[in-house]
Amino acid sequence: MKEETKQLKVWVMSYEFEPKIIGGLGIVATHLTRTLSKAGMKVTVLCSGNSNRLTISNPNRNLRILRFPNNSQYFNRTQNSFNADAIIRVASRMGYTKPDLIHVHSTEFANTAKKARDQFGIPIVYSCHSIASQSLSSPSGKNQTKLVRIAKRIIVPSHWLADAIRKHYPDAASNKITVIPHGVKPVSKKSNGAPTKLLYAGRLIPSKGIESLLKAIALLSNEHKSVHLTIVGSGTKSYQQKLRSLARQVGITKRIRWVKSSPYKTIQEMYASYGAVIVPSKTESFCLVALEAMANGVPLVATRSGGLKEFVNKGNAQIIHAVNSVSIARAIKEFWDHPSQSKRRMINARTTATQYKWPAISGKYKSLFTSLMKEKIK
Repeated sequence: MKEETKQLKVWVMSYEFEPKIIGGLGIVATHLTRTLSKAGMKVTVLCSGNSNRLTISNPNRNLRILRFPNNSQYFNRTQNSFNADAIIRVASRMGYTKPDLIHVHSTEFANTAKKARDQFGIPIVYSCHSIASQSLSSPSGKNQTKLVRIAKRIIVPSHWLADAIRKHYPDAASNKITVIPHGVKPVSKKSNGAPTKLLYAGRLIPSKGIESLLKAIALLSNEHKSVHLTIVGSGTKSYQQKLRSLARQVGITKRIRWVKSSPYKTIQEMYASYGAVIVPSKTESFCLVALEAMANGVPLVATRSGGLKEFVNKGNAQIIHAVNSVSIARAIKEFWDHPSQSKRRMINARTTATQYKWPAISGKYKSLFTSLMKEKIK
């Protein structure tokens, strides 16, 4: 078989993989991997499972998924890392022969990726979804540092994150970074929700601007008695309590619906029943939720923080100019007061989202993987 027609064999390493999806990383890892396998790539996924035993599935002829339990046999909680020897031993015993390339999404697989690289003599591609939220000296920080150093290429979803990585890892990352945005798979064609029925979806952490959003809802409720906000997501128990306490303090308890993180498909199906998606983030490496809103025909009210600015603009979204209650309330009111303009933005947003469909995005990954194989041959 000619080298250029050889079926590329890839091991994908991701802590999250459907149905175990916590956030954007799991969504991207799942959709990208499935799309690549359907395009002819032979993919073996090593991921975390929800069972107390190893499980194996074969969704299609090119895709095999090994889900490992998070017990001491396979996972070191102190290092927040999978046990490399155990993972690779199982994969080899199952007959999953030497891959051509390793694609890592999660820092928990840093040690496993390094061992596989050393054992098989193959390149590592690290899709970095964000800078480690804890310090670089934390287990997660150390794992990310290792991945940045050993990876042949580092893929990031935005130029903003590329700059952030260069700042954090000036020596190790400077010449390795490639920007490939996340993809999207639309579920609905348009929103059927009332304009005052608002949705926030994402992690419950301070940088997401949720506290300012709650205060903005309180301001808006003085004139708009029908305004309601659904908050879908999870966070630490203490921060969730803080948010609920704030909602009580500003008198909007009955206007807020709290929904714990739901299966990805369930959240996707929710979009069509809301009048707008609100993204009040202080910083974002990309923000898949904003792109999903665009693709599903739901008006978007968002900041342009971090990676958001690379696809969100005044032509396809109502812009929040500052993360404070007054600015957020003003942006939402502008959206309500100009329905024809909001409709034009929604149409433009769908056009924007068509540029990010998974087959097109996966094609960029496939080209990068192929180029690395050609480099290796040379």
